Amino acid sequence: TDLGAFKPYVGAGVNYTIFYNQDTGSADALKVKNTFGTALQVGFDYMVDQHWGLNFDVKKLFLRPDFDVTVAGAKLTGKAELDPWLIGAGVTYRF
Repeated sequence: TDLGAFKPYVGAGVNYTIFYNQDTGSADALKVKNTFGTALQVGFDYMVDQHWGLNFDVKKLFLRPDFDVTVAGAKLTGKAELDPWLIGAGVTYRF
């Protein structure tokens, strides 16, 4: 289908998320372990000319990182369920 300058896409894949600068809040210690997850994506490029375009996309990540937390001296471990939405916009260049 020819949609002219509008180039939509969908995708699915794997990601690796790195957690850093974790705020312990009222806990004594917190460590969320880096993890692989899956992702779904939908977006589009709108080509301004032959090479340059504008991009917009939305991704949904599905993450299940292990964590360790210490509260009042008691160490607890578990698996978090983190499913963030990522929304992005940018400029694209096609060769």
